[in-house]
Amino acid sequence: MSAASTASYTQRTDSFRCDECGAEMALPLFCDHCGSDYPERRAMSPFAILGLATTFALNSEQIEERELLLTRKLHPDRWQQGNPRMFKKALLAQAAVNESMAAIREPIDRGDTLLGLLAAFLVEQVAPEQRANQGFLIEQLELQEEARGELDPARRRALKAQVRAELEVLHGRLAGSFSALEQSPGEDSSRSVVAEALRWLGEARYWRNLQRTLRGEVPR
Repeated sequence: MSAASTASYTQRTDSFRCDECGAEMALPLFCDHCGSDYPERRAMSPFAILGLATTFALNSEQIEERELLLTRKLHPDRWQQGNPRMFKKALLAQAAVNESMAAIREPIDRGDTLLGLLAAFLVEQVAPEQRANQGFLIEQLELQEEARGELDPARRRALKAQVRAELEVLHGRLAGSFSALEQSPGEDSSRSVVAEALRWLGEARYWRNLQRTLRGEVPR
C-alpha cells in the first residue's frame, strides 16, 4: 500500500458494516454484533476509530456525544454475562476508545494528533527557535513559580481569569492555523502554517500547565 493510500485509509471516518453479518459496527475494529475482528484497521487515526471528522474544528458536544454512544455500546458490563470471548473484545474495544479520546478530546492534544496526521514531515523541519519565544518562556517560568507559592485569593482569581482568556485566544489561533492546513495538507506552502501551529500549541501547553498548577494539580 502506498504512503498516499495509507494516509487516506487511516483518516477514513465513514461508517463501517461487518463483512460477516452485515450489521453496522459501533467501532471499525471489531463487530459488536457477531464478534468478527478487523485487525488491519488498527493503524487508523483516533478520529477514524471514533467515527469523527479529521479536523481541529470538533466541539466538545460532538466528542461527548460520540463517547457516550460508544461507551453505551461497548461497555464490558453489556457482555459480562455472555460469551467470554466477546467480553474480552469489548474490553479491548473500550481501551481503544479511551486511547483515541485522549488523543483528540482537548484542543492541544487534538492539535498534536492532527499535525502528526497531516504534516508530520513538515513538523520535523521547524526549527526549535520557531516554536517558542524566549520572552514568553521566561514569563511562564516566573508565573509558575508564583503559582506554586502563597497567593492571596484575589491574585489567584486574576491569574485563573488570565489563563482562561489566553487559552481562548490561542484556541482561536489554532483553529485558524488548522483550517488553513486542512485545506492544503502536505504542501510546501504549509511550512509556515505548521510553524505557527507549533508555536500556538506550545504556548497553549504552558498556559494549560499553569492552569493545572493553580488548581493544585501536577502539570503533565
